[in-house]
Amino acid sequence: MSAGQISEQRARRARIGAAACFLLTGVISASWASRVPAIKDGLGLSDGQFAIALLGLEAGAVVGLQLGGLVVPRTGSRRALIGSLLAFSAALLGPAFAPSLLVLAASLFAFAALNSVVDVAMNAQGVAVQRFMGRPVLSGMHAMHSLGGVLGAGAGALAARLGAMPPPHFLACAMVAVVVGLAAWSLLLPSRIDAKEVQSDDGAANASGLRRWFSGWSVSIALLGALAFCFTLAEGAGLNWSAVYVADALGGTETLGAIGLGVFLGAVTIGRLVGDRLVSHLGPVGVFRAGAVMAGVGFGGALLIDAPVAGLVGLALLGAGIANALPLAIAAGGNTPGETPATAAARVSTLGYLGSFVGPVLVGGLASLSSLSVALGLPALFVLAAAFGARAVRRAR
Repeated sequence: MSAGQISEQRARRARIGAAACFLLTGVISASWASRVPAIKDGLGLSDGQFAIALLGLEAGAVVGLQLGGLVVPRTGSRRALIGSLLAFSAALLGPAFAPSLLVLAASLFAFAALNSVVDVAMNAQGVAVQRFMGRPVLSGMHAMHSLGGVLGAGAGALAARLGAMPPPHFLACAMVAVVVGLAAWSLLLPSRIDAKEVQSDDGAANASGLRRWFSGWSVSIALLGALAFCFTLAEGAGLNWSAVYVADALGGTETLGAIGLGVFLGAVTIGRLVGDRLVSHLGPVGVFRAGAVMAGVGFGGALLIDAPVAGLVGLALLGAGIANALPLAIAAGGNTPGETPATAAARVSTLGYLGSFVGPVLVGGLASLSSLSVALGLPALFVLAAAFGARAVRRAR
């Protein structure tokens, strides 16, 4: 289907539908994260035992990224997105009803795998919407995911305060997600846009799905994936270590540590909300490079100052600087000449999201060998180095 066959009004409707899906994934993910203490205590798990359960989460996320890269180009982003979103919503119930550590680990594997498929499909749909609208909109969609995280965390805190157990809380969340997901189906761009492009992929027309996925990676797509990896590594590190950094490494209070996490997430959300407008005025390369320098130099410099206030400022600069890098890399991949948009977006997403899993582990390992302040210099170096590859995102409009 050519761009001429999609009206601007139809593309706008699809933008609303895709944004709703981004919002839902944020709500669902944060709903799970906000009730972790209740689930952990309910099963009587120690920190070490719960870490074993989280291995299922990490493994599922990696497997899901590969699965999404295979499914989305074959079925089209709309079918893959709504199907995986409905399953992801239902999978939220697994951790709530898990009777043992083994079942919890298995349910988290399924939950994370489906989440990754949703992520790949959402970004493929977002790239298609942006292409037909003819202007940047993908950063705004990612902002909806961040906003959903805030809403989900708030709802989780309220549920905990009211004494609601995870099962009814998660059931209510899943029911709302299913209703909104079904409503979004009619708004999204039709699957035949992505599916038809995949069928015409002459580079691997007769190859198996698995072979098609692992073969034919161009230098451009690999570079965009590597750039995305640098920024999601920093995002994962900030998300998992910012509160500990402010509260422990800088000698702040537990409350101040929570504020540090809020500052980081708030900066990411605000950065993405204004990201599309910035890209329209400054261009994707300018926004990408400025963000990398802001995050790398700003956060890196703050790490040299042993004071909670400096830590908060550094986390704000880190969040704002990395906010738009992943949407820009994915959009550039989807617009790369000679590449199937859905496949290219899925590949960049896959390498990108891997960084969010690797980052926290690397920082934790380095912190055990030195200090957390030193270890957090690693993500600052990664994003600063990525500034030199900013030209790769020039097609992200």
